[in-house]
Amino acid sequence: MTPSRIPLLLVLLLVAGCGGGGSGSAASQSFVLTVNDDNWNEIWVMDESGKDRKQLTKSKPIESEAAGNTSPTWSPDRHRIAYTGTGDAVLQDPTFEEIYAMDPDGSHVDQLTKNNVPDFSPDWSDDGKRFVFSRGEGLLTEAPTASLYTMDADGSDQKELYRGKGALLVTPDWSPDGKRVAFTRVAYPANSGVPIPSVWVINSDGSGAHKIADHASDPAWAPDGQHIAIATGRDRFGKTCFGGCSPNDEIYVVDPNGADPKRLTKDEAEDSAPTWSPDGTQIAFVSDRANRESANDIFIVDATGGEAKPITANDVWDLEPDWK
Repeated sequence: MTPSRIPLLLVLLLVAGCGGGGSGSAASQSFVLTVNDDNWNEIWVMDESGKDRKQLTKSKPIESEAAGNTSPTWSPDRHRIAYTGTGDAVLQDPTFEEIYAMDPDGSHVDQLTKNNVPDFSPDWSDDGKRFVFSRGEGLLTEAPTASLYTMDADGSDQKELYRGKGALLVTPDWSPDGKRVAFTRVAYPANSGVPIPSVWVINSDGSGAHKIADHASDPAWAPDGQHIAIATGRDRFGKTCFGGCSPNDEIYVVDPNGADPKRLTKDEAEDSAPTWSPDGTQIAFVSDRANRESANDIFIVDATGGEAKPITANDVWDLEPDWK
């Protein structure tokens, strides 16, 4: 089973349901990413060429069935990395998923949430003072729900931002000006068993939620806030058939209201998880085009389109890059 375009900690669930401090700064390592090896996820960093790779979180415990660590995201000042982790758990149970933060060298790890519900997909506010994240319930049922929450950077003052209402609200991304949050809404139509993702935008006070793109996921704001990169299967150019067939995604750029879509990639493979370069001229993304069956790699394409070039080529799954 290939890791999904939807957050890694939900992969097994979706298959079952539907088929700080400044120490340790690593200036040369622009990417933080998830590396999946033998169904265990670790947080790594690497430079813009895909080299100088360093593992930050622990390797897989013996005989563990847990998901490990996923969804890494840089703080605005690059002094901390937030991520989703399962701690010392060895069982695959979504209630173990919590939000953590650590220094860029993997030290000074702080657990920010601690409860019996899944907390995942953190993203920092532009001033580094707050997080937006997903909190799930009933994830092993036929109609899983995840709502959007916010909290202070130390884990305090946790508040519901927007309720999922029978859908998964995942991959939130706070706009550079702090006024809006883009996110993926995954709906489960009755009797179909096939999840349908769409991209939405909401004001940071929880008001004004509206859809900007159908059959789309993984929104990422451009550094200037003028565009949003998304992954969408609207072209039905290719498809992946593991547990069931679904159109593969391509990378698009749209205006914040969903207008003026521009397609950046064109390949029959699955392209997902876009992230912008700090200067807004390039977009990195995940693709299985090099090895459809056993690995994903990170590619880079100009924000205006053109040929996508790989920066990693490994026998593991390189996933969820965040470029800062």
